[in-house]
Amino acid sequence: MYQKILFGNLTLAAIPYHNPIIMGAGFFMGLIGAAVIGALLYFNKWKWLWREWITTVDHKKIGVMYIILAIIMLLRGMADAIMMRLQQVLSVGNSMGYLPPEHYDQIFTAHGVIMIFFMAMPFMFGLINLVLPLQIG
Repeated sequence: MYQKILFGNLTLAAIPYHNPIIMGAGFFMGLIGAAVIGALLYFNKWKWLWREWITTVDHKKIGVMYIILAIIMLLRGMADAIMMRLQQVLSVGNSMGYLPPEHYDQIFTAHGVIMIFFMAMPFMFGLINLVLPLQIG
């Protein structure tokens, strides 16, 4: 009952286990996340990260965090662009490329959203946080 309220008609059958691209990306993302958490645990940097960066009110550190997020999203958007170009290169003649049409549409849409909202805007906010207090004095 609660599953129907929470997820609606979405079930585990909606997960595309048969698509190696999506499963490979999910595995790689989990591996990178585990590596970051493992590094934070190994070097015991949780308190430092919380005190010095996440809860800071220093405008320079906030600007740096925005710019780091923009760079990470730039890399993600670049990966989307490479996948779209590779699909266009491989879909010549009788070949259909390596992506299903609905997956290409999702990548195309996600690329635009990521580059505008998660790359350009954080980069501008980061620059504003770094430069504007210096201009004010």
